[in-house]
Amino acid sequence: MTTILASKLAGTPVLGSDGTEIGTVKNTKMNIESGELTSLLVTPATQRTYGFETESDGSLLVPVGRLRDIDDYLVIDHS
Repeated sequence: MTTILASKLAGTPVLGSDGTEIGTVKNTKMNIESGELTSLLVTPATQRTYGFETESDGSLLVPVGRLRDIDDYLVIDHS
């Protein structure tokens, strides 16, 4: 698996596995005890939530387990 610093993810476009523009990475959440990345906070491109939980500021809370690919953008499974 490719190693990417979490600090480099901010501002990265997020696409659905079907090519749908979901939004951009705003921040990340991690488990402080284990250091494991748990989720991405994504600023949505539209008001659609794709079934993801939302934070009080409207950011989508995308579990890292839904991440499918990392390149110039992140691909997530939103089905």
